[in-house]
Amino acid sequence: MPMDLYPEHLATLPRPELEDAIRRAVQTAYLGDGLVLARILGRHKIFLRSADRGFACHVMLDGYWEMWLTQFLARHVKPGMTAIDVGANFGYFTLLLGDAVGAAGHVVAVEPNPEAASLLQESVLLNGHRTRTTVVPHALGASAGRGWLWAPDGEPKNAALVGTENIPGGTTVEVSTLTLDEVGLAYAKVDLVKIDAEGGEEGIVAGMRQLIARDRPTIVLEFNAARYADPRRFLDELLASYGTARELSLDGELLPLDRASVLDQTSREDRTLLFE
Repeated sequence: MPMDLYPEHLATLPRPELEDAIRRAVQTAYLGDGLVLARILGRHKIFLRSADRGFACHVMLDGYWEMWLTQFLARHVKPGMTAIDVGANFGYFTLLLGDAVGAAGHVVAVEPNPEAASLLQESVLLNGHRTRTTVVPHALGASAGRGWLWAPDGEPKNAALVGTENIPGGTTVEVSTLTLDEVGLAYAKVDLVKIDAEGGEEGIVAGMRQLIARDRPTIVLEFNAARYADPRRFLDELLASYGTARELSLDGELLPLDRASVLDQTSREDRTLLFE
């Protein structure tokens, strides 16, 4: 087994064998002041925060995150593509995508949380991805403007746009908002967009209509019906553009869209939907 696990290894190795190989390659170093440097996916170096209980603690021990999505992206993103990572957090998927698109491709990492975006930029530089990755430190929505971003204590990956700055149990900062059209139309063609925005997906998709019309990029979308004002309308608008959708299961299987299950607001489950 090679020590460096390239996208082709992530794409082709059986999941149990791959997870074992990544765990054996994990390295973690505490740098002081709550800053951690870890090796992920048997290859990349990433800066993390030790107080992050929802993401960093898992990555520091296992070296991977959401393997079903990790392998899907490794299989479907090719050299030369342009990919956009919306809700990039500390950059786990950004680094994976940067490896997959290669020197001829490009990755746009969108992360509005100032601290996460700053560490993400440092990880991009540390891994030699400066020329192939652009970090956009803004929130995305249906229109450009300003908003409040709330990050719960110990769970920066769950940061979300909110309507007020006075929310306990976390930190709220004022951020600028852009549309995905403003970000994506600057590139000749966008091949894939991954969106994980803790309920902000409706506004983000509303702000990428031109991009969908021009490129029809593959959209990998975290969909949680309980977070949306009108989940049925949101799903139908995407299906009007793409015709159909599939769901990426936790086992890594691509399943036909089960509309009733996906729209069930009582389950409160995050589902990964694929539009292509």
